[in-house]
Amino acid sequence: MQNCKLTDGQMGIEAGRPQRSEKRRAKGAYTVVEILVSVVIVGILIGIAVPSYETFRKRAEKARCIGNLKVLHTGFDSYILDNNHWPQLPEDSFDMEESDYFRIWIKALEPYGVGQESWLCSSDRVLKALPDAERDEYVSSYLPTQFNSHRFTPYRWNQPWVTERGDYHGKGAHVLMPDGSITTSQSPWGER
Repeated sequence: MQNCKLTDGQMGIEAGRPQRSEKRRAKGAYTVVEILVSVVIVGILIGIAVPSYETFRKRAEKARCIGNLKVLHTGFDSYILDNNHWPQLPEDSFDMEESDYFRIWIKALEPYGVGQESWLCSSDRVLKALPDAERDEYVSSYLPTQFNSHRFTPYRWNQPWVTERGDYHGKGAHVLMPDGSITTSQSPWGER
């Protein structure tokens, strides 16, 4: 071997070739750091989007529930206009099975475009958990108020027409008033 003296700038470099410690990047390839940064950014965006999706889903369920109550109001109002009284239940209605009780209400409003789906709140987890056989029966997320057969009784005392069976939305059960407004049971006169 020959003794050769190399200057600092020439150490390990042969005419135009890079040093062994330098690595060439293939054209279009990404480094591990770039991939890691991209994964972190995507993770942060997903972390922001998932809670937002849940909030939007809950708001959509609440809006659908309010829409159902508006449909019920229209149905009851139309029934009163056509029949001159509130739908009446038989005297033994307190001894009925729940599905028979709701069948009377649902059948009374069907001619006015109020079907079974309008009686179900999309946030009612109890009804969603029912087996298919029980879902075929008449069920409801809402309880109508019973009034006497006088035409103006449902409008007279500003008493709720329909109330949700539970606090499905976290701020009290929705309450449908005679004027068509929807309030909650926690603030019956504050959210009109």
